[in-house]
Amino acid sequence: MNSRLAEQISYLLLRHEYVVVPQLGGFIREKLPANYDPTKRLAYPPSAELHFNQALIHSDGLLEGRYAELLGLSLRRARLVLEEEVRQLRLSLIKQGHYELSGIGELSLSQEGQLSFVPSAHALATQSASYGYAPLSLPELPSQQSRSKGARRTRSERDGRYISLRLSKRALGYAAVAIFTILALLPWGNRVETTMHYQAGFTPSIEAARQLFGEQEVVAEPRAEEQTKGGLSWSTEQDGRYYIVLATERTEERIQGYLTEVRGAFPEAHLVALRSPHGRTIRLCLTSFPSSAEAYAYLNTLVKEHPSYRSSWVFRNS
Repeated sequence: MNSRLAEQISYLLLRHEYVVVPQLGGFIREKLPANYDPTKRLAYPPSAELHFNQALIHSDGLLEGRYAELLGLSLRRARLVLEEEVRQLRLSLIKQGHYELSGIGELSLSQEGQLSFVPSAHALATQSASYGYAPLSLPELPSQQSRSKGARRTRSERDGRYISLRLSKRALGYAAVAIFTILALLPWGNRVETTMHYQAGFTPSIEAARQLFGEQEVVAEPRAEEQTKGGLSWSTEQDGRYYIVLATERTEERIQGYLTEVRGAFPEAHLVALRSPHGRTIRLCLTSFPSSAEAYAYLNTLVKEHPSYRSSWVFRNS
């Protein structure tokens, strides 16, 4: 019945930022905003990425409540059904070393007992973030000088391989009105997410983090940061350290927009913006630590002292 478990995880990820599977781990949906790539002249719609955190094993009640509603059971009996399905999943992982959650991704179990996760390219939880839109080509408009040169061309200079179309200004105006009307009716702001965030109780204790990740600390070499803009350090180096992520965006302008608020809450903090070497993601980080135990201990303190940052999470830069 683990197909039912995968279906309910996907159902909840469409409505929440993360879902915890008791005694297994948590699936996190990281939202990425729309952006424009000037090199390719493409505008990309909003998107999302799926992550898995083995440290999130304490139930948040979402799956139990969903099972109780789906099966018409009490919460206690629904919890027993869920625990049995998770037990079957763990047995499959131990026997086969991997398990495919349909519509989510594949879980793998190493010989050391560590779980890894590869998200599916067709996961519904990530595809829904783009609202079904495809990248839109937005070519650069020709300059006034190039338009003037083109106007001076004679018919004898035109290439006979191409067909020239003459469209009236009125027809172009009607087309522009139709396009703007369609864009205005599209549900850009309709989202199914709720305002649920991470709770401090779901972050592991120092002892749990040490059991999961060990005691070995990462000795980072001196950082070669790209540059500093407005008191914010920018870097693409993968140093293996554990960072406290406050926000994820795709443009420098959006990251800069967080600085005033974050500086007010953490005036002495050394903020770092990490650029993803494999994509367009930029993560605004508060601080970093050489080990996961220290990072999760700091995250627990951060959530308690600054509740408005309870959606922060730990990211290993490797």
